[in-house]
Amino acid sequence: MNLQNLPRLAATLLVLPLVFAVVGCSANDELTCDGGRPVDDPQTAVRGLLEAAETTDYDKACSVISLKLTNEAMNGPLTALKHEMDSKEVTSSNFKMIEYDRGGSAHFYNIYAEQPDTPIEMTIVEIGKGYRIAFGEEP
Repeated sequence: MNLQNLPRLAATLLVLPLVFAVVGCSANDELTCDGGRPVDDPQTAVRGLLEAAETTDYDKACSVISLKLTNEAMNGPLTALKHEMDSKEVTSSNFKMIEYDRGGSAHFYNIYAEQPDTPIEMTIVEIGKGYRIAFGEEP
């Protein structure tokens, strides 16, 4: 086993329960944080989450993530994302994204500004005909 693939394997194992839930269920609004419809495309989902981290807007974050999280449960992950964005100079208006892997309904993206070798990794899950970000899971 290649040790460089270990983080990807770990991320896949963390997301598998969510993926199985999405694949095993009909796509409905219960699979989203806010009970609303999934967003139309992965880029819109990422932009929404980055904007939410910039402004600490829990409602905005909830509109693009899949897990039902309270504001308190979202606080830590949003703060951590904002710190990672700052350190990698990623903003909601300058980000680029590259899909680097896919497993069933899960799409794995690298999000970056100018340095693709130091990305923010995000997992985006297909829900019906739309997308939500797998965000805020506990390891």
